[in-house]
Amino acid sequence: MSSSTVPPAGFPLQPDAPVDIAAWRSSAIARGYAYRERWPDPEFTGLLFAEGDRVVATDVVDGLRSIAPFLAGSLTATYAPAGSDVATSFIAFPLSRSMPSVVLVNARRGALRQTGIGMGSRQMLTLRGNFDRAFTLYCPIGHEAVALDVFTPELMQMFLEAIPGSDAEMVDEWLFVYGTAGRCTSPDSLDRIERLSARVHDEIVRRNFGSLHVEPHPRTRAEIGLPRTLRFAALLAVVAVAAGTLAWLGISGH
Repeated sequence: MSSSTVPPAGFPLQPDAPVDIAAWRSSAIARGYAYRERWPDPEFTGLLFAEGDRVVATDVVDGLRSIAPFLAGSLTATYAPAGSDVATSFIAFPLSRSMPSVVLVNARRGALRQTGIGMGSRQMLTLRGNFDRAFTLYCPIGHEAVALDVFTPELMQMFLEAIPGSDAEMVDEWLFVYGTAGRCTSPDSLDRIERLSARVHDEIVRRNFGSLHVEPHPRTRAEIGLPRTLRFAALLAVVAVAAGTLAWLGISGH
């Protein structure tokens, strides 16, 4: 399909293959990848990680030391907008530079729509190549050119072909692909992820984002989230200041 062709209106949201976690794990280890059965509270700044409570990644295949590096696994968290736990899946690719939070939301009810996470102050952009039927692109104000330069029709077509029904987010030094539950659960799924990883790696190596001019962007939790350790440290600082103020007021009142 050329980039000027309107993508099909419907994308399958079912798992890539029947769920077989034991085979997923065995296949990953046989290919030389590390494997992590349970990873509580991974401190990524991607939306599915930063906007959830009690976030736990499971059955994570760690291919970060491979030629085309990636992480892939399942994710469970509680999201306030959804009012319940939501099970999703994710693939993460390391980037060559830090980027603002640019979000590509699938037109169908993918992972981000299931969680009910809002786009905050991000603005919605019109996509090139008639891809507005397939995705909606959001980015912080002032980063329009970067968003459109990164999420090219070629890259969006890649997502459509490799991981149908997926959302994507480029934030900090990671590209996340978010899917519904059951997308990372079998050797067939791993085959597909490896192919996507190779294509994404080629795209990143070829472009290297060296020509992109990215202005510093102040981060808020509503936009890309903060690591929980930083949020806890900030809370302690606020409590300490408040306690000191109350003590001073008590002394001054005598």
